Amino acid sequence: MNRTISALKEWLNPDWARHRSVPPFEAGLRPNRRLDEGTALLPEAEFEPDDVVIRDNGEVVFSSGDGIFTLADGVVTRVATLGGQVGTLLVAEDRMIAAVDGVGLVTIDADGAATDLCTDAELAACVTDLTLLPDGIVLATIGSRAVPDWSAALVADDRSGRIVRVDGSRAEVVAEGLGWPGGIENSGAGEVLVSLGFDHRVERRAVTALAKAGTAVGTNLPVYPGRIATCTDGWWVAAPYARNRFTELLLDEPELLREMTATIRQDQWFVPRLRCPDPYTDTLQLGQLRVHGVIKPWAPARSYGLAFRIDQRGRIAEGVHSRADSDRHGVTGVASRDGRIVVAARGFRNLIEPQKDKER
Repeated sequence: MNRTISALKEWLNPDWARHRSVPPFEAGLRPNRRLDEGTALLPEAEFEPDDVVIRDNGEVVFSSGDGIFTLADGVVTRVATLGGQVGTLLVAEDRMIAAVDGVGLVTIDADGAATDLCTDAELAACVTDLTLLPDGIVLATIGSRAVPDWSAALVADDRSGRIVRVDGSRAEVVAEGLGWPGGIENSGAGEVLVSLGFDHRVERRAVTALAKAGTAVGTNLPVYPGRIATCTDGWWVAAPYARNRFTELLLDEPELLREMTATIRQDQWFVPRLRCPDPYTDTLQLGQLRVHGVIKPWAPARSYGLAFRIDQRGRIAEGVHSRADSDRHGVTGVASRDGRIVVAARGFRNLIEPQKDKER
């Protein structure tokens, strides 16, 4: 019945139809090998970085597993061990704020001592990003309230994502009904940037009206945008997953989608993922078919490596890529300070400092 109604609406007015199309990587998203040719900063396969920040003194801090670590002069030091999987990080003056699954928001001081900041149930799971407003208020994005697993939320077309305002130990939901809000960052002038993964969109929203749809900065992106980090000339956006045509087709076929989720293991679902260690088990439709023993770099990969920068005018100015024929994929965090860029490639299980842009 729903498909009949959709067809009738499209016949009455083609502009009402929902057409899933995957735009090419072009302009500021033109593919390169800056991640592939960049420097891996951690020992191989010893960590699984989820988020990364750079302090004012140049010290790199990242989350991995249940811990927070620092990286200085090539030496990794554990700062704190917390009571659950540590996700997004936020620098707030001389302290850190971390989202911990099963706990909420935790403050870590300069000595590594951890103190619960807000343990409200709204923040107990699926906190995707944090930002600090000038008045000291913290805003948190919750990817999904109902389905905290990304791939399960994607196939369910889940829209239970939220923005939560945190004032001390109090949490207040200020926006809901969002399609996996994966990132939020203060952009000044009383606004924040919000990335909406399932809408393939980055937009500005007024801090005083976070529940209202904002002004688009990037729409119909070829990726599912994630965390956002401020830099001197705009904002960097992590893109953990790239879109592909096969998944888009699948999402338009509810019967096939139900059959897939009922009969196939979740790790074999035909959806993007952070890493693709065994391309031989992937379906041919995903384009990762080897030609003379080589995975073609233009193939629509199951996993991809990408972070991109949006400039002050709202244009995508540059990106750092790891293409389909490489493995530096699954960028879940990005940080920039004084021209230095570091990305947390959770799929690759390492931190990467991309190669400098030869055109800049």
